[in-house]
This record gives sequence, C-alpha cells and structure tokens, in this order.
Amino acid sequence: MCVVSGSEKMSEDRCRAKCTAMLAIRWHMFRVCLSIAIVAMAATMAFTYFSSRNLERVDSKSVYDSDLGPVNRGLRGSNEINLDRSYWSGRKTGGGGGGGGGSKTRPLDPVIQAVERQCHDFAMGGYLFNEHGRHSMVTEDLVTCLVHSFSPYVEQEAARRFLDPARENVYFANSPAILWNRGELVLVSRIWLDREKYEPKNDWPSNHFADNWLYMQRFDDRLQPVSNGSILGIPAPKQWWVGDGPIEPRLVEVQGRLLVTFNSAMAFKQNRPIDYTIMWDIDQNAPVIPHIEGGTPMVNATDKDDMPRDKHWMALVDNDRLFFVHNLDPLRVLHCTLAGFCKFVHRETDRTRFIFSDARSHLRGGTPFVLYRWPYYVSVAHTTMYKKTNHHRYYTAHVVVLSVRPYRVVYISNDIQIHPKLYRMAPMVRDRYIDEGFIFPVGLVLDRDYNLDIGVHVNDYSSVLIRVKKFRNLMERVIAVDIQRPPIRGPPVGYLNQHIHDLLVNLTHIDMVHE
Repeated sequence: MCVVSGSEKMSEDRCRAKCTAMLAIRWHMFRVCLSIAIVAMAATMAFTYFSSRNLERVDSKSVYDSDLGPVNRGLRGSNEINLDRSYWSGRKTGGGGGGGGGSKTRPLDPVIQAVERQCHDFAMGGYLFNEHGRHSMVTEDLVTCLVHSFSPYVEQEAARRFLDPARENVYFANSPAILWNRGELVLVSRIWLDREKYEPKNDWPSNHFADNWLYMQRFDDRLQPVSNGSILGIPAPKQWWVGDGPIEPRLVEVQGRLLVTFNSAMAFKQNRPIDYTIMWDIDQNAPVIPHIEGGTPMVNATDKDDMPRDKHWMALVDNDRLFFVHNLDPLRVLHCTLAGFCKFVHRETDRTRFIFSDARSHLRGGTPFVLYRWPYYVSVAHTTMYKKTNHHRYYTAHVVVLSVRPYRVVYISNDIQIHPKLYRMAPMVRDRYIDEGFIFPVGLVLDRDYNLDIGVHVNDYSSVLIRVKKFRNLMERVIAVDIQRPPIRGPPVGYLNQHIHDLLVNLTHIDMVHE
C-alpha cells in the first residue's frame, strides 16, 4: 500500500500509474515553461542589440548614408524618416543609483548605464603649477570611450517643433550640457540652424529663424527619455542675419534651483551690443541677467570696432553658493547671488593690467567645475588657437584642476584624446574655418565609479557623451603631489596661455599664433 495524498490508500500498481501520470504532466509543463523562457531571452537579446545607440556604422557605408547623415537634419528635398525612440536606446552594463554629499565631499552621481564603444587607450600627461610656473609632471594611462550619441535623435525631435513645412533649414545639436537633477539626467543642447551654409550665395531658406535655440529633455540612467523634449522659449534679440539666439549652454544646480547659463548678443545701451552671459531659471522660466559690480572687464579688452564678448563662464558651487570662474589666465572668480548681483572675489592682474586677447588667450571656458574632494574641483576646458598658415582655428580639450583655498589653477592636462574614428564619423561642418577634428566640452558628470562623462560636440556635427575611465588614478596622484608641495599661489599672469601654446606646438608640430 502507498499514500498519495492525505490518508488515501491504494494498491502499488495504482499508485505507480498515478505517479507516472503526474510526472508526465509535470514534465510537459516544464518543457512549456522552458520554451517560453528561451523565446523571451532571445527577444530581449535581439531588442537590446538593435536598440544600441552609437555613432558606429557598417564600415562600408558612407557617413552620408548613415543615420547621422543630412537626411535626418532637415535639408531641403530630404525624405521623412521616422525612427522610434527605442532605436537609440543603449544596452545597460552595470549598476546605477545615486545619492548626495555634503559641501566638502564629492556628490555620488548615478552611473550612466550604456555600452562603452570606440575605446581609446592613451597616456595623458599634464603639469602641476606653483607661483613660478609648472613644477611637476603627472602622466597617467587613461581610456576614453563613446557611451552615447544624442544625435541624430535630438536634431529630429527639435526639427519637429519648428514651423518649417518647407523643410529647408538644417539642424545640428551642439553643446550637450548635462546634469543629474532629481534622479534624472537633464540635457540642454544648443540647436544650431546652419544659416552660414546659405550666406555665400544668398540662397536663404523660405522660413527664417534665429540661428540658435536651446532644447531640453530628461533621461533616466539608461538614457531613455522620461519627458518630452521642448524648445526653451527664450526670446533672445535678433542682431544680425547670422549668429543670433542663445549659444553654448551649461547647467548648474544651486540652492535647489536649476539654472542654464548661456551667452547671447544683446544691447545694454543703444548701438552698443555685447555677447554676454545669462542665467536662465528653469523652474521660474525666466532670465537672470548678471550685474557685475564695477562692470565687466571684457569691455576694456576689445578693439573699438569689435563687439565685446563676455562668455564661457564656468560655474562652481561651493557650500551651496554660486561662483563663476570668469577667466582662467589671468584667474578671475565671481560670486553671484541668485538675483544676479555679482562681485569678483578673486582677481589676478599684472603690470600691464592684461585682461584678454583673442590671439594670446588660448585657454578659455569649458564645463562647470565639479567637486572632486574639497578644495579640489575639476573641469574640462577648451583651447582656441589660430594656425599661422591660414589663420584657421585649432581646438583642443584639457582637464583643469582648481583649488578654491586659495584660488589657484593646480593642474592642466595635455589634450584629451578620443578614438580617431569618431572624428571620421562626424563630417567637419565649418571646414571654411577649421581643418582638424575636435571636441568641444560643455557638460560634465563625475559618477560614483569615478568615471568622468563629458558632454561634447564633435566637429560641430554630433552631440555625444565621452567617458574618461581610470580618472580617479589621475586625480589622486595630482592631489598627492600638490599636498606634498603646496604652492603659495598659482602661476604668473600669462604663463598658462604660453604653456598651452608651447605644449600644442610641440605635440602637433603646427605653428600657432601667440601675440
């Protein structure tokens, strides 16, 4: 006798028959569940593979045949191509999550979960500086990778919002400013309508707009959109046929308020325009026009016939107070209230009272400064050089480490390198002015794994995120050397610009202007 359930008793034969039947049923159920699981896994793998965002295309395809080509940028005569948002979704590779920190510690930003592609290993050198000039060289093996391309998705989304049924304007997403806010990655990108394309032949599009607009959207840590995109309604004045509107956005959060800074040409007095930095309060949807006590020094650094330019301010938040690095050499630092009242708290000069020179001030603005470990902040700045042969521009990007006690530039790296293929995949838009491929940094995120994710545009063509790996190794060495040999102050006025000029001439073997 055997017991099959409860107190039910039956013969051995009946018991074996019933057990055999139950086993058969269970085996069939297992096979069905296993088949469903295999199909689900295959579907997930296929979706993940085909939804990966990147600039990489089949090598045999021309860049103009790829999804980054002009067909998606609103060129006259182009065909409409509708791509679902999931097409640009990246594949996740690891953990996320985030948190916050006090004013003396580095905030723990989430890790952007995306595939690292087109990785490039290189040894990045750089120098620390004291009151006499550079005093120690630090070289570290780093890796840069492409982790995401906002293009052409952002261009497509932005173009849909313009009243341009003739579809004759060309849209480029430049300057991808990024910042974690309320658990989401905020993107503010410059949307540039390339009117320069039509200027030589006076062949203007049928519908006229200002050249520059700002596009905003929020994403999760997998870079999936969590909000609809929008054009920020900033009614900037129109001064010329080319070059109007808000340009080069940066993002900063202070005292719970999210601000976008940008520059735009405007007149403070009749017939006296200036290209000036503005703060835009996202929550209040209103501008804050900074008023510098004593006025901007850039007015005195401009030739009489030229328009003054006071732009590329680099935001820095210290103890929940807003500062701007107004200039790196000579180093000038502003403190600004959220009402827009600004005052210089650090201002270097020399006997000539040098302020700025287009041919001599190579190290210019960049991303906002991000706290690494107080008092050390990090940014990625761009340099602008001019080639002696044809006076075309030459751009590079450099890590800059700043101390806020006292204010001084601690370290500047050599130029940041990326995989050469990324330059080849992005055609040079303004080849009348620029010969060599470049990246232009405006956004910066330092995540909990100490990856440095930089929002850049490549060749004025595509907005992407570039990740710098092993960045913690570099920073710890820089800080250790600086603590061992703490300078009294930073280098003399003009030294950093001379250093950058000499460095790039030696690295590139290109004669650059320095006057």
